Amino acid sequence: MTLDAKDLKRLQWAIAFLIAMSLVGGGAVWTTEQMKKSGNKALLEATAARKDIQVKLTRARDEQQELTEKLNRFKELKARGLIGPERRLDWVEAIARIKAARHISRLDYEFAPQRHVDASILPGSAAAGGFEFMSSQMRMQIHLLHEGELLAFLSDLRTDLRNNVQALVSVRACTIERLPTPNSAARGGRAQLKAECTLEWITLKEGK
Repeated sequence: MTLDAKDLKRLQWAIAFLIAMSLVGGGAVWTTEQMKKSGNKALLEATAARKDIQVKLTRARDEQQELTEKLNRFKELKARGLIGPERRLDWVEAIARIKAARHISRLDYEFAPQRHVDASILPGSAAAGGFEFMSSQMRMQIHLLHEGELLAFLSDLRTDLRNNVQALVSVRACTIERLPTPNSAARGGRAQLKAECTLEWITLKEGK
């Protein structure tokens, strides 16, 4: 089929329309692809933002729980008297109660002035979270029938402190020696041993 000039003239508008529609169609496809890419990007950004919010919420809940636990622990320690001034009168009363209950014949002791906890007890620092670990050293001499009485006394002391007296006790050292006795017949219920111990009575005070 041969097209002459008249035929081409008649078809030029159809060809122009076809080209125009092709351009419009191509533009629509390009626009759709761009919108799709933009939508995917927005979706990814929204997903990332949601995950970030979830992480922050989880972290906030964890921090709130940790803060609540620390606050409850602080309240517990303060209620027990571990935070604040020493309660030496309570300590003395506890020792007297145990001495009477255990029928200890002789118990002598002396408290040294309060000081920061020694590095050998708490390596690094005596400061912790705005508080300072303080200690009052007690030197004690006690007469015993046998070694088990010393262990029982220390166990009773820790139990009494935990329940009533508000302090932590650390035994630094103990030495035990046998007491001289006139003769075997005269021993009876008399103390057979003498123990000398050094104890640390530990409390907390708010830092300056």
